[in-house]
Amino acid sequence: MTTEMSEDKLHILQGMESCPACGTIANKGTLRCPECGTFHGGLHLEERAPPLPEQRVEPKNVDPNDYSVNPDSAIVDEKFEGDESAVKDWKGGSSDFSFEDDEKCLKDELIHSD
Repeated sequence: MTTEMSEDKLHILQGMESCPACGTIANKGTLRCPECGTFHGGLHLEERAPPLPEQRVEPKNVDPNDYSVNPDSAIVDEKFEGDESAVKDWKGGSSDFSFEDDEKCLKDELIHSD
């Protein structure tokens, strides 16, 4: 009985830490809590150098009147970057959504309610 008492059962918590927000126990050094998603460290907030001027994207000149609710305003021609080779024309027949058990319609009948 003395061997059971002297055995430290808390050794499984070595190298672990608890989340300050929810108390979940996770490996020490975990940047984000696996339970609540709270960030623990500041590594994700590291200081970075701003992009060089040649890497910066120039903002487009946008006229606020283009997005007006005025019905007389003209629609601006916008161009989007895209890969036209990824677009495929639809070729083929129609889609048939009937079940195999459905009877084939032999003729259309017009039903009048008298």
